[in-house]
Amino acid sequence: MQRTILIAEDNPFIALDLQDMFEEAGFSVLGPVAGVEEGHKLLSLYDPDIAMLDYNLGKETSIPLACRLQRKGIPFMFLSGFVEKIALGPKFQKLEIILKPINSEALVKRVQDKLAVGPTLA
Repeated sequence: MQRTILIAEDNPFIALDLQDMFEEAGFSVLGPVAGVEEGHKLLSLYDPDIAMLDYNLGKETSIPLACRLQRKGIPFMFLSGFVEKIALGPKFQKLEIILKPINSEALVKRVQDKLAVGPTLA
């Protein structure tokens, strides 16, 4: 069974790299989307198996998408190149933040491991 991953990333080069990486690993990719509104539109149509969210999406954060995913019981992971600027708050404090630049093989393995375990949301 092919797994589906939603990618929210505002940098088009990173977004395409993530898309290629996950498609090569056998995932069906939703997006990539560059903003929260686009993400909400996809989430109103589809329920991905997992999501990869860049914390900073231009002038907004992906927290609204994370909240929606959490309500739906869909696991997700945050990506960021600026960990010191992340303010996840108590709701997401236990979630892992993956730092950019990304090691492709390690990231795919983390996503596959998370899917094997299931949602572990705070």
